[in-house]
Amino acid sequence: MKDTYMFNFHQLTTRFFYIALLIFLVLQAGCGRGGPDVQFVTGVVTLDGKPLEGAIVSFSPQDNEGLPAVGTTQTDGRFHLNAPASLPGSGTTQGEYKVLIEKTEYVEFPEIPDDDPRYGTPEHDRLIQLAEETPPVFKTPKFYADADLTPFSVEVKRGQNNFTFELHSGDNP
Repeated sequence: MKDTYMFNFHQLTTRFFYIALLIFLVLQAGCGRGGPDVQFVTGVVTLDGKPLEGAIVSFSPQDNEGLPAVGTTQTDGRFHLNAPASLPGSGTTQGEYKVLIEKTEYVEFPEIPDDDPRYGTPEHDRLIQLAEETPPVFKTPKFYADADLTPFSVEVKRGQNNFTFELHSGDNP
């Protein structure tokens, strides 16, 4: 009986080793540099001289060669661009881009606990409908998010790229 236990333990550890090795090899093969040749892109966005948190920064290619990419600003206004099929924060391909920047805030849905007398009532439904129908509030002027009107265009070059975008609340196209 003791020999059977040792045999099964050895068999299990051998199987575990081969499964772990197989997973490692699959992950290594999937993480190769077979994707697009992206360049590191980072930057800072300010609104009226202050860092803008929570804005979406989009790079829209001006020709068929570029790769669209998106980033979100952090509390200090900094962003790292992410292109599809590339590692997070790695950037985008070389080329000319229009830069779109937008920050919107949406009405939060009311959180009514099930022990609240309004839960499941027409009043509850009315509050939810009101939240759904309320349009977002634009925290940045809308034209910064319009490819035809944005004043920002950049060239992403080989290597590291760092851009600063200064937005102003009172600006109009």
